[in-house]
Amino acid sequence: MSKTIAETLADFIHDATYENLPKEVIHQAKRCLMDTCGAIIAGSFHSKSGKVAQSYAKTLEEPQTATIIGTTLMRSPQTAAFANGIAAHALELDDGSRHATYHPGSSIVPASLAICEAEGKTAQDLITAIAVGYEVSIRIGKSMNPHHYLRGFHPTGTIAHFGTAAACSKVLGLNIEEITNALGLAGSLASGINQYEIDGSLVKHLHPGNAARNGILTALLAKEGLTGPKGIIEGRLGFCHCFSDEYDISSITEGLGAQYDILSIYFKPYPSCRYVHYANEATLNILKEHPLTPDDIDQIHILTHKNAKQGSDIPDYQTVLHARLSIQYGIASILVRGKAGLQEYTEDAIKDPRVREIARKITIEIDPEIQKLYPNPRSMIVEIKDKKGNVYSSRVDYPKGDPENPMTDDELIEKFVDVTGQVISKESQAKVIENTLRIAPDARVKEMMKLFRFEA
Repeated sequence: MSKTIAETLADFIHDATYENLPKEVIHQAKRCLMDTCGAIIAGSFHSKSGKVAQSYAKTLEEPQTATIIGTTLMRSPQTAAFANGIAAHALELDDGSRHATYHPGSSIVPASLAICEAEGKTAQDLITAIAVGYEVSIRIGKSMNPHHYLRGFHPTGTIAHFGTAAACSKVLGLNIEEITNALGLAGSLASGINQYEIDGSLVKHLHPGNAARNGILTALLAKEGLTGPKGIIEGRLGFCHCFSDEYDISSITEGLGAQYDILSIYFKPYPSCRYVHYANEATLNILKEHPLTPDDIDQIHILTHKNAKQGSDIPDYQTVLHARLSIQYGIASILVRGKAGLQEYTEDAIKDPRVREIARKITIEIDPEIQKLYPNPRSMIVEIKDKKGNVYSSRVDYPKGDPENPMTDDELIEKFVDVTGQVISKESQAKVIENTLRIAPDARVKEMMKLFRFEA
């Protein structure tokens, strides 16, 4: 009898070691670690969601074995992963996979940090867990994209469960049968829908926190003997069938262990939905050649793919989260203020009438030729028409941060320093960078986590 997808993935998870991971995968996992930690630190201080998670954690009486970043609190690994996962996603700073329409870092890194800290593990355990978590979840996400997302699911709440279960199973040293069970349990707990795109509610941030917590839970339950369906992924009533209209099962295991999807993720230079980055970059390209002012603008038209239209066509944004998702807001902020960074995404900033006036002039259309190419590239064309009738256009296929247009280590460090600047000192920033991007394999995660205990 042939192995199920979950059993094949379990073999990969079980056999993976720090020593047999390619050097570039190890380095990329460290980049993901530093970048996500920066997002958590910033989210713990700047976001309402992060503060709510901290307040919730304070009400719990639990063993103090894992750090809630941006506080002096220690709670169970499940609660720490939950709170840190919420903070990681709260400012839209977290990494992502265009192939899976998914943000792996905001769940896998918090789960891996919490379980490694609680279990007394080393950096090589942490990095290995992150690597297998990204690999398993991105592969499943790729097999279902874009249909899973277009049905209304948020992959950062659904697909993520497989990644966190994989990572935590690795840290806990589960055998192949136990790992298979953990993946089976994770598939049944997976949840997250995109209704927040309609009203801008903060539930979006809950999704990776929930996945981070549940990854630890499923691994612990599997270790105790609780079983999950071996056919959780491809089965007649399994995850792919229930969560997507179309999927490609064979792609999940093709090249497994030889090709690593963690190398294909993107990092974010802007604190907004990735689709907004394409629009921002195209607008900036136009302004370099044609320094238009808001008063010059007659109308703006966007040509792009279905996912961007569904998730980010939000001209009448109602909340800060809504604005982070809105292509209209990103473009309008750049045209009015010249930038769209953290300071442009506040309650006061999104009320700016000048920005709203420009946002109302922006329309978005699905382009059949662009849709044919999706997801590689996920192109976007911005056309700006001025009041004299001139039309200026720019197309972006690979915005800054994509592997085809990468952020260097120095640029990731610059981003980390920028987003954490109001939260921790320069000395602390340097220590975190040294203990994430440059961490030695034998370093203790417990020692590293001491750097994250402070009142944000």
